[in-house]
Order: sequence, then C-alpha cells, then structure tokens
Amino acid sequence: MKKYGEIYTLTQEDMDVIATYMDDDIREEMHGNIDYFTPEDFITEYVKRDPSFEELLKTEFDIELWEE
Repeated sequence: MKKYGEIYTLTQEDMDVIATYMDDDIREEMHGNIDYFTPEDFITEYVKRDPSFEELLKTEFDIELWEE
C-alpha cells in the first residue's frame, strides 16, 4: 500500500475514517463473517468485493493498493 507515493501501513484510525465511505452492507457482512489481521487486509478484501472503491481510496485519501 502506498500513500502520497510512499510505502504506507494503514492504521486503525485511518480505517475508522475510510469505513464511513464504505457500503454498509458489504462492510458489515465482511466484519461479521471473516477475521482480518490488519486494517490493510480488510481494505484489500473490501476492494475485491467493491472494485470501484479503489478509485475512491486514490482520489479521497491518495492511497494506492498493490498486490504482492
């Protein structure tokens, strides 16, 4: 994950803000059914379910995902 072009680790505080932009149904379904170890794991899985969210991450937060 990158933010402002630099390697970045998403924090729980970041996730709290980003979550307000997520689709409530998708977010709650994921939260109730799957355990995630990090906020980054959660956001990566969320984008798989809602691919358009990746563009929002870029435009609103300057966050870019990448696959390892």
